[in-house]
Amino acid sequence: PARQIVKRILDFHSSRETPTMKLQPFGSVCGLLLVLFNTATAFHTPYRCKLSIPRQNHRHEQKSVTSLHSYVDVSEEADRDIASMQEWAQAYGVQQIPGVQLTSDDGRDIYATTVEDVPAGNVVMYVPANIYLSSWGSKAELGELTEAEDLIRRLNGEESLPLFYIFVKILLEYQNGEESPFFPWLNSLPRIYNSGAAMTPACYDCLPPLAAALAMEERVKFINCNQALKTVPFISDEIKNNKDLTRWAFNVVSTRSFSVDGEKVVVPIADMINHSTYTNVDISYDDEGNCMVYTTNDVPAGSPLFMSYGDPTNPSALFAKYGFVDESSLASFCKIMNIQKNSELEDLGMDYSRMVFWKDTGEVAQEVLDVLLYTELNGDRASQQQFYLACINGDEQTKAVYHAQYQGDVYATLKDHVDTFLEDLEDLMFKASMKNLDTHPRIPLIMAHNQFVKETFMRVKANIDPIAANSYPVLY
Repeated sequence: PARQIVKRILDFHSSRETPTMKLQPFGSVCGLLLVLFNTATAFHTPYRCKLSIPRQNHRHEQKSVTSLHSYVDVSEEADRDIASMQEWAQAYGVQQIPGVQLTSDDGRDIYATTVEDVPAGNVVMYVPANIYLSSWGSKAELGELTEAEDLIRRLNGEESLPLFYIFVKILLEYQNGEESPFFPWLNSLPRIYNSGAAMTPACYDCLPPLAAALAMEERVKFINCNQALKTVPFISDEIKNNKDLTRWAFNVVSTRSFSVDGEKVVVPIADMINHSTYTNVDISYDDEGNCMVYTTNDVPAGSPLFMSYGDPTNPSALFAKYGFVDESSLASFCKIMNIQKNSELEDLGMDYSRMVFWKDTGEVAQEVLDVLLYTELNGDRASQQQFYLACINGDEQTKAVYHAQYQGDVYATLKDHVDTFLEDLEDLMFKASMKNLDTHPRIPLIMAHNQFVKETFMRVKANIDPIAANSYPVLY
């Protein structure tokens, strides 16, 4: 279980002496792979370095970062050094089968893909626990940052604490420059991010309400973490005052971390796997916390490796957090946000992942219709309760009677929502088209997001307009 893995790794980091950089044979890991997966012969078997991990925060000292040649260049024009990172990863025990390579279509987005057929159930990547960054390991190393934690809690951001500790750890490694054992990995990371934290208020003004709210939440998380950073004594003022640098570090953690039992981990190499609704790999951890990426189905040669970053029916959430439009998404949230949620509505399916419009067909999820009908019955509590109980108890006959009786009202409300949303979306897209791309380089991505939503809503409109017209022919 993940909780036990967390405890074992934490105990490991807490008990170990501060190591020096040295090589040791990697035979134990290879033996483990051979016994458990019978795939050890497919892996490279280098020697493994142990990372030098400082023990307590009082040992950290502020360093000047004025000699930029010895530090990672995080400017958007800087190239990603993938080759050096791969050599570094292999030296520290990261392994991948020869049939998987890192590649790129544009030199910026680096992703893992197959170069030969890989059967289902194969471990394709192995990342030892001592090379990845975790919130619990960072906290054990840095010590408890009480003042920063208190500040984040006062800002209602307690859920960001795991992210904050890795954020500080990355800035500390940046501060150590070429002396950091993580330098090659840091130098391989993206410089350009399009997440909500990287956007400006002008970007939010061009987004529909849900996407704008989610994107602004990411920005607020960054602002809170950046504010709490001011209280960390061993990070230099030069770094604290460099908002481009701190925003870069925040985006690294936010977009490349996985969740493990409420904590966060950033796993080098595994973080190169892209997202899709149609996944072909997943991640697991062994008893020592080592990370393994394995295929969940047969993967033909020439196929990118895909895992899931989140809910495939809510592309706006993925857009806000990670900064991409999930073209593989099957559906989109219906964007009905003016209904006050209660426990009965939650039972009926009032949730972003259930109240959806299906992208390819324009079908309306039953939960949308049920929630709208329940709301339509607000003035008749007895009927509302009878309809609610029919839904909960699976009484399809009673439920169908209510839907037939109120079909006109429900579809009139739905049509009004869809038409109004599309009109508002046109205004947002026009506003976006007037922006200067030199000062607002994320506008094309915002336009792509809005176009994706527009096409889905247009298919819904094509389906519901005839129903609304038949229900109230005089009005339509």
